[in-house]
Amino acid sequence: MDCTDSSAVLNTQGVRDAVRVLEGACAQLIASIAPAQHVMLNRSFGGVDPACINVALTTKVADQLDAGPKPVAELAKTAGVDAAKLGRVLRCMAVQHCFTEVEKDVYANNKLSVCLRSSENVSGLLGFVSDDVNMGLAHLAQALTRREWIGSSNTNASAYVLAHGQTLFEKATVEAWREQRFSRGMVAWSDIHGGTDEIAHVYPWSTVRDDTTFCDIGGSVGHVAMALLKANPGFRVVVHDLPTVIEEARKVWQREFPEALDEQSVQLLPLDFVKQRPLSGCNYYYLKHVLHDWPDADCVPILENIRASMTSSGSKLLLHEFTLRDATRQRGAVTAGSAHAPRPLLPNFGAGVLRHHLMDVNMLSTFNSAERTLDDFIRIGNAAGFQFVRIWEGGEVPVLEFTPQPVDAFVS
Repeated sequence: MDCTDSSAVLNTQGVRDAVRVLEGACAQLIASIAPAQHVMLNRSFGGVDPACINVALTTKVADQLDAGPKPVAELAKTAGVDAAKLGRVLRCMAVQHCFTEVEKDVYANNKLSVCLRSSENVSGLLGFVSDDVNMGLAHLAQALTRREWIGSSNTNASAYVLAHGQTLFEKATVEAWREQRFSRGMVAWSDIHGGTDEIAHVYPWSTVRDDTTFCDIGGSVGHVAMALLKANPGFRVVVHDLPTVIEEARKVWQREFPEALDEQSVQLLPLDFVKQRPLSGCNYYYLKHVLHDWPDADCVPILENIRASMTSSGSKLLLHEFTLRDATRQRGAVTAGSAHAPRPLLPNFGAGVLRHHLMDVNMLSTFNSAERTLDDFIRIGNAAGFQFVRIWEGGEVPVLEFTPQPVDAFVS
């Protein structure tokens, strides 16, 4: 716990698999043994954690502790806040192993608290979730019971809009610092969930042609495509995103991989993928953590635009998204993943995959959208003219492969 070098923490697939079982087992053990009122009351106080994290981020406690342990009085004076009140927040965090109280009212960084340093991209993600997201979640019950919103899939009919008065992206446009924090957070999100090069390892690219064209739709500045191109120099890659993002992408590629621009092995093209079709004739069309931002009614036309750009029956669609699994053992059910948790754990590992389900509720609250099961993806894919092929695993987030149905096999 005392390690403050995040790069020194072992983070292999084997470790992640073991943690998944341990998290599921510990949570199920406590739920089974502890009094029900004890468990549920603790859970009802779940909003305290993000509030404390937000205080620590705002007062830059982890930054202040970079030089070593400091008393609360000094931390509070630098931050311009009340020492007694800040101390109570840090005490609450320390009993959950974020910060270490080395002696009374003196704190030091540890393995968890270094994530709150402003130099870490993950601090942007933690700030976004503890601030913007949790304000929305506090209004979720109100949003779900609002009579005129029942059955609506409109983004404006969301808990986030109730809390903030506008959508997330509208708010980011007005307050640039929120957009910057969100962008940093998304870099951390990718790193936490396999990194930008995960697709290069999960899918069997060694079996495809050297002149393959890979199109990343909603690919931000293109780090996924960049990693794939570096691993497969014969490929050509296309990155689609909104015009302002593509402007930034050109700077990133010029700085990090200029030879790809010189050799014209990458195309950086602006696109509104809801309204426009991506570049036609690519071999692979790829979406990573895109569809979860959109309700089904919008996902189908997004995929239809991709289907219309496929000029070959050999083209493929790859969806890189959380894929939820049921907590029941059903024979014959279509599920993502071949591995079941050992009995008596829930077959989907329970709390070991809690973040997937937290994200599902987050998507409901923030965008009125969803994380989805494999059945859901197959249903949406079929509606857009695709047929499911298989699931590729090798990380926390699986890759779903689809091929186009014959044109006369579906009605768009």
